[in-house]
Amino acid sequence: MANLPQLRSYQLDTVAEVRQAILDGHKRILVVIPTGGGKTTIGGFMVHGTVNKGGRALWLAHRKELVEQAHERIHQFGIKAGVMMAGHAPRRAHYVQVASIATLIRRDIPTARLVVVDEAHHSVSAGFLKVLYQYPDAIVIGLTATPYRLDGRGLGDVYTKLVAPVSIADLIAQGHLTPVRYFGTRKDLEPKMDEVKTVAGDYDAKAMFKQFDTRTLYDGIVDNYRRFANASRAIVFNVNVEHSLKVCAAFRAAGIAACHVDGETPRHEREQILKAFKAGQFEVLCNVNILTEGFDLPAIETVMLNRATKSKSLYLQMVGRGLRPAPGKSACTVIDQGGNVRHFGPVEHPEEHSLEAEAKSKKGGGATSAPPMKSCPQCERLDLLFVQQCPECGHVYNTGSTNNLEAAEFIELTDFLPKNVVVKGAKKPVPEHLKKNWLDMSKDELEEYAGIQGYRPGWVYMQLKRQQSQEGAMAA
Repeated sequence: MANLPQLRSYQLDTVAEVRQAILDGHKRILVVIPTGGGKTTIGGFMVHGTVNKGGRALWLAHRKELVEQAHERIHQFGIKAGVMMAGHAPRRAHYVQVASIATLIRRDIPTARLVVVDEAHHSVSAGFLKVLYQYPDAIVIGLTATPYRLDGRGLGDVYTKLVAPVSIADLIAQGHLTPVRYFGTRKDLEPKMDEVKTVAGDYDAKAMFKQFDTRTLYDGIVDNYRRFANASRAIVFNVNVEHSLKVCAAFRAAGIAACHVDGETPRHEREQILKAFKAGQFEVLCNVNILTEGFDLPAIETVMLNRATKSKSLYLQMVGRGLRPAPGKSACTVIDQGGNVRHFGPVEHPEEHSLEAEAKSKKGGGATSAPPMKSCPQCERLDLLFVQQCPECGHVYNTGSTNNLEAAEFIELTDFLPKNVVVKGAKKPVPEHLKKNWLDMSKDELEEYAGIQGYRPGWVYMQLKRQQSQEGAMAA
């Protein structure tokens, strides 16, 4: 028992909320935890509890990588699980089965008291509904970081209760995720996405490729990598295979080690490339939508959005690849070539989740209006409209005018949360001398603040790293 994964406090709170929901009569519960927050660990803990009580459990996922990831995590809880997926022999005797939905819909379903649905925003698709319909008496727990769909359909068709105990901002504040730095093109220089037609709720790939297939943008993505994230481990999300291959070639031509993978890359070759990337054998990994779910590498420091999307789910999944902390990593750098940050806002921006369908005006995977921003006339950094002083250079904004011109072609979109975020569970009110930006606090003040909020010691370390990073940037 001592070797079992240890849950963080918010993860234990999540389990407690789920158990209470079950006691209240709910049998289908959606759990929303940000990318990097440990959804698989939470699910594994609940599977462990079910097995300890003599029950059987089923874990559903729609991709091979997610099946393998869940199987490994369940094994860490001391449980032998069968895998129902092509290439795996049946192990029906095991109390837990981890199944690919594409395989399970063609086989007899296993008995289960608990059904866990990974990436549960897919729950309302035909395949998942066909399977879940056959478990009318089971407890169904859906796990997702992105409870949005491009078609605007609500997940209330499957779930009756939503549990969302923690936000990205909370996890950054507690040191479980890294702070985020944003860089993006000037709005007037962004690709003209209003000229691109929409297919199945998102931009048409062929039409979008025409907007991004320019020498200026190929040179620009390399230049921006060198300028804002040089030598960092970076993942690049591109429009299509041709686009990704051209981007990869542009990096290589500039002397930067890069590789490309896509859905058609042979399995063995793909595994070798990902293994080499994880080992740090090259800096830049180009891909086309295949590394948005189930690919976890904390060492990723930079996420390059070399495309646009109308899907908030996809946007959060892409940025989420760089949010996990790692030794020596002080922040995740997002280099946005497609206007996504302006469209959706920063991933830390507070939001309310719902099981209801999106209003027609909000279709697009849960997109909401992005917070209004302004550009600092001295350092060209973008801040939220209500910020009174630029945290980068100290410029005091004229509150009577917010129409600052953006002069640079590529500008920093950093620090969308200039005021400290109050996290749930504070032991007592924050005293007046601690009501200031964390970047301005001494180590003693950070430790005092962490004690009040109940943060782990790692949070203080992360804030000190942020301060060092900012001091270095100011001195450069």
